[in-house]
Amino acid sequence: MKVYLINMPFYEQEYTKFTEKWKYIEDEYVGISIVETILESNSCEVVVNHENSILGMIERINQVLPDVVMISVMQTSARLTFEFVYQLRSTSFGGKVFIGGWFAKMAWRQIFSNNWPVDYVCYTDAEECLKDWIEDVNGNYMGIATYENFKEQDDAFKNSDTRKRCGWPSNYVKAKRIAGRHTYSIETSRGCPHSRCTFCSQSCGNWVRNKWQPLSLDKVKDQIIELNTLYGTTRFATSDDDLLGPVEFAEKRSMEIKKVIKELPFAITFSAAISVRAATNGTILDNLLDAGLDQLCIGFESADEDQLKRYCKQQSIEENYIAADKITSRNINMLPGLITFDPFATRDTVKKNLKFLFDVLHHYDLGKLTKRLHILTGSPMARLVEKEGLLTGDYLYYDYKFKDTEVEQLYWDFQKYTHMVKELQKQVNRLGREFDRTIGIHHRNVAESIISGGEWQSFANSEIFEIRKKIGDV
Repeated sequence: MKVYLINMPFYEQEYTKFTEKWKYIEDEYVGISIVETILESNSCEVVVNHENSILGMIERINQVLPDVVMISVMQTSARLTFEFVYQLRSTSFGGKVFIGGWFAKMAWRQIFSNNWPVDYVCYTDAEECLKDWIEDVNGNYMGIATYENFKEQDDAFKNSDTRKRCGWPSNYVKAKRIAGRHTYSIETSRGCPHSRCTFCSQSCGNWVRNKWQPLSLDKVKDQIIELNTLYGTTRFATSDDDLLGPVEFAEKRSMEIKKVIKELPFAITFSAAISVRAATNGTILDNLLDAGLDQLCIGFESADEDQLKRYCKQQSIEENYIAADKITSRNINMLPGLITFDPFATRDTVKKNLKFLFDVLHHYDLGKLTKRLHILTGSPMARLVEKEGLLTGDYLYYDYKFKDTEVEQLYWDFQKYTHMVKELQKQVNRLGREFDRTIGIHHRNVAESIISGGEWQSFANSEIFEIRKKIGDV
C-alpha cells in the first residue's frame, strides 16, 4: 500500500504570540510521526507531504498516485482539509481518503453528517487500530469509522467504556524523527488526569485509560539517549498534556523523573506542562528545575472566579496565586495559559485577568491582550455558547458574539493596539528583549488606558515612541 501522509497546515491560527520563545517550541508533531512508523513497519510505502497549499498537495498526489491519502487534522486546519478533500475528489484521484488527528477525535460524527467525501475516519489513537486496518482495509474496527459502519460505531461507543480498550503504553510506538532540530519532542505520558475543562479537546477526545497513563521512565530515558546519539540534541520538549499526572502522585513522579535525568551521562534541558495544583508544591518545582526544566507551560486560564468555574478547572483562584508566586519566585521561564476574553466576559473579567498577568505573573506578552477563548467542535463549551445564542461560524471553526457589547469594543481596541505595535514588537524580539519588563510595561500602560475607557490612541502612540527610544530606533 502506498500512502501519501499529510500533516495539514494550519488555516486559522488561534492568535499571534509576539513575545513567547518559539525557539523552545518547534513544529514537531509526534502523533503523525508515530503514524509514519506504524505504516512503514507494516510494509507501507510512505510519501510525506512537504507542500503548503491545496494546489501543491493535489499536484504532488497526482504525481505519486498513492492508494491512500492520510491526513492528520487539527481544529485549526479543519476548514482547509474540508476544502482540500473536495478539490481532490474533483480530480482524477481514485484512491481512498483517511482522516485522523484531534479534529477527527472531536468531530468524527460531524464529518459523516456533513457528507465529507472521505472513506475512513480514525477517532482513537493510531496505535489502537491502524495496524489491523492495514492488514485488512475492509474490516470493521472500533476506532475507525466509515459511512457503512459509523452509526453502528456510534451506538457501540455510547454503550461501552472506550478507555478500557486503550492499550497504551503497552503498545507504545517510537515516533520517526528527522535531523536538524534544536528541540525534539518526547512522550512521558498520555492523556489528561482531569479531562473536564469545558473548552478543551481532552474533555471530548481523551480515550486514555483512567484519563492519564505514564510511560515507563526506562522508555523515556531510551528516547533521550537515542535522540542524543542520533542528533546530538540536549534540548527536549515533553509532548504530554500533563507531565506529572494526578496531583496526589505528582511529587513522586517529579522525583522519579529527576532521578532518571540526573543518571544520564549528559545534562539536558526541557519544557513541560504541569497542573496549577502541582505547581503549588515547591518541592515539585525544585525537582523539575534540578532535572533541567527551562520552560513551564501552565494553564491558569483565569483570575476571575466565575470564569474559572465556567471552565470547570480543577484549581481555585487562591491556588492560581499560590502557584504563580512559587513559579515567579524561582524565576522559572513560563508560558502561562490565560484566556483574557470569552463570550461571557465582562469588563471586570478582563481587568482581573490582565492584573493577574501584569502584577502576579510579571508577564507582558502582547498576545495575551487579545487572547480569546476558541470554541472546539464537540466541546461542552460549544454547547453552552450555542445555548446562549452566541455561537457563530460552523463546526469547522466556531466563532461567537460577546454577550457584553462593552467587552466587544474592548477586544477590538486591543486588536487595534496590537496592530499598531506588532512590527515594533517583532523588532524587539529580534534584539532578544522579548521578556524585557522595561519594554513590556508600555504594553501594560496602554492596556490600562484602554480598559479605563475614553480616547487611548494618542497615549498609545507616546508609549510606542518610548519603546522605540529604548531600542535605539529614534
